Amino acid sequence: MMDRLQAGWARRDITPPVGIHMGGYWGRSSGATGIHDPLYARLLAWTDGTVTAVLISLDVVALAPAWVARIRRQVSAVVPGTAEDTILVSCTHTHAGPLTLNFRGMGDVDGIYLQQICERVCECAREAAASFADAQLAYARASVQIGINRRQARAGAVVIGENPQGAVAPHAHVLTVHTTEGQAVIFQHACHPVVLGNSNHVLSADFPGAACAEVERRMGGAFSMFVNGAAGDINPRGSDGSFAAVANLGQELGVAVAFAAQSAQTLKASPVVARSHRLDLPLMPPPPSVWAATERVMQGLKVALKSMSAAGEWSQRVPKAQLEWSRAWLETARNPQPAETQTFEIQGLRLGGLTWLGMEGEIFVRYQLDIEAAAAAPVVLCGYANGCIGYVPTQEEYERGGYEVDEAFKVYPSVLMIAPESDSMIRQAVTALLAQLEAD
Repeated sequence: MMDRLQAGWARRDITPPVGIHMGGYWGRSSGATGIHDPLYARLLAWTDGTVTAVLISLDVVALAPAWVARIRRQVSAVVPGTAEDTILVSCTHTHAGPLTLNFRGMGDVDGIYLQQICERVCECAREAAASFADAQLAYARASVQIGINRRQARAGAVVIGENPQGAVAPHAHVLTVHTTEGQAVIFQHACHPVVLGNSNHVLSADFPGAACAEVERRMGGAFSMFVNGAAGDINPRGSDGSFAAVANLGQELGVAVAFAAQSAQTLKASPVVARSHRLDLPLMPPPPSVWAATERVMQGLKVALKSMSAAGEWSQRVPKAQLEWSRAWLETARNPQPAETQTFEIQGLRLGGLTWLGMEGEIFVRYQLDIEAAAAAPVVLCGYANGCIGYVPTQEEYERGGYEVDEAFKVYPSVLMIAPESDSMIRQAVTALLAQLEAD
């Protein structure tokens, strides 16, 4: 059993220039018109002398797997002894940030900006590795709930609203890291950063940024880092869409995290272990019976776009996106050998008896609750990690339908939705991966 762990951390500003296209919503009328608060790349690295692991959090909506692979490759090159599969890249999923994934109808992804993110992350990695010092870890679970289940039943359908009876994770996971260089606080909470709606055109980290600032203020400037959880069906509660609401919810979360950090229980030193597994999740097949209906929809969209030709590019983005998906869907439906699976990564980083569990999508909160309940030691689920395939509902939610099941996959680069049987496959893979981490 090892008795020594070293850790280091760093952050860099990744705020893009005004004018960049923003991610997270349809219906915006321009690119970013201003900057309310900075966006950051934050990084924590730790090593037991044999294995080095890295946890990264980016204030952006999501990344494509190709950019995750590039970050992993570049970070492993600058931090000695770091393998690509020991690097977990998560996004906070702020909807008030730049467009960093090819969502249909939201604009153009700026490849130069994404390369700048890679460079800033590498700078963080170099600084963190250079500051490695003996570390003591502690863990706490804070009672706090700034979100509410958003899948509300209304008039016989499921809509995005507020469902007080729906599942929610009423806590935050808090990890503190003490070294001679200072203190770091890494915390996870499951909630969509959508306090600011699609009428907002000002760049912001949303509540995660406000929460990090509150933690740092209350803990004497300690480094803080937010990691989102299984937030697929969780929205901020009672928000009016204002920056005041961002500040209030961020403060509520930050206060709870800082309070819990003061009484965190020391974790025993243990080897750093990393495991990663890729699944091929089944896709729902396109029903041939709706070919004619899809063609009618496409004709209607073409007519609408023609009538909107003088209205400007921004007003045409949504119908163009709908037309693009309809064409892709029809091509898939007519293909005698369409794609039948979607690659999905699950990654585990374990230290001090605590596991960071990365999952590649907008995970429904029931997964997090069930995994936590079954685990013998703390498991911190990281959503939007190492890519984002779209929404990952639990099996029973498919029958209820709603935006996350029936519509959202049309916004993502994919064409088809993952099938309900993905649920059992994911759960089995997580159970096996956690058992492997425990045995190593």
